[in-house]
Amino acid sequence: MWYTEDGEAIRSGFKKVSRNHPEEYAACFANLDKVLTILNNGNKVGGFKVGFFRPEGNGLYRIGQTGVKDSKEVRLYVYPDTESEIMYVLAMGTKESQKNDIKEAKKKTKKIKVAKKENN
Repeated sequence: MWYTEDGEAIRSGFKKVSRNHPEEYAACFANLDKVLTILNNGNKVGGFKVGFFRPEGNGLYRIGQTGVKDSKEVRLYVYPDTESEIMYVLAMGTKESQKNDIKEAKKKTKKIKVAKKENN
């Protein structure tokens, strides 16, 4: 059963998006819930297609907002650990912060992978 973990989350991005774009913030987390439902129904990461869930490389995925009229492009960055069925919630930002958000989220993904390897 998949669940979320936010211990590695970059909190500043979440605060900024929730304050400046609350509808988009809520829509991203609603889409995260949809992805978790799909996974909990037996689908594999990469084995299904929804337009708002896309790979960013190195195991990192982005979840975009949908259903918000005249919305700001907002993305939620997650790392799905398929072995432990943990969806790590890592970063969130707008199109303008995308490059840095991906860079920082990939660092967090690497840190999680290294820690997991050391604990095995």
